[in-house]
Amino acid sequence: MAKVEVFERIDLRKAAEVLSKAVRSRRNIYLIAKCDVEYYGRSSSKLEEGERQIIIKSDGAFLIHRPTGHSPVNWQPETSYINVEFDEEEGKVIIKAVRSKPREIVVVRASEIPLIVSSVLHDSGAFYMYVSEKEIRDILAAHPTLLGEKFVTIDIEKKVEPGFIDLYLKDGKGNVVVVEIKRSTARVDAVRQLKKYIDALSKHLGHERIRGIIAAPSITSKAYELLAKEKLEFKQINLKVITEYAKKKTSAKGILEFFK
Repeated sequence: MAKVEVFERIDLRKAAEVLSKAVRSRRNIYLIAKCDVEYYGRSSSKLEEGERQIIIKSDGAFLIHRPTGHSPVNWQPETSYINVEFDEEEGKVIIKAVRSKPREIVVVRASEIPLIVSSVLHDSGAFYMYVSEKEIRDILAAHPTLLGEKFVTIDIEKKVEPGFIDLYLKDGKGNVVVVEIKRSTARVDAVRQLKKYIDALSKHLGHERIRGIIAAPSITSKAYELLAKEKLEFKQINLKVITEYAKKKTSAKGILEFFK
């Protein structure tokens, strides 16, 4: 259970004490403040006074949001330190977020802080990026052994009379392998579609053995029964593993874009 403390419309001197303690304790902090903001670093900027939402995360990330729009107007992805104090002369709470490398400083001067939420949050949940059938196909085409055998990719989206075969492979014995991919539970219609592809290929390949495979995270019992009847196969794909490969692919693409 998250530990949450809420402070509403406390005086600014008390607000500075609460924020300073929360920052030192590496708590997650959300506040609403009427403030102006200055930034110094690789460039410089000045945001005149207005009502803003400020988020300070336990790792030091510092974000200032205006009332509209999804992106912060000022932010530090990480900070070396954050200092909070009450300025007697100005009568304002001064929040200074400093980043050492590169040297950047965000200074917030708050004349009103109607709300502070200080919390300790625990989040150990794994993040899984959803992948499309096309992404699954591309990962399996590049790494066909993820299907559990030493397959070799011959073609993707191979055109046949009923449509397009997702993956066209060969196995270790030289047999043709037709793969129909589903990103969720495979049903009877997927088996029927696979059978149509195999029948169409048989007309051109003659007596050459053709293996038909449904590749999906799961399959219905009726679809599995039909697979057995048609002497076709099911290969279970692990979306978690596919997602990890997709992440690596995205990261590599990002690095290549950087060096362009």
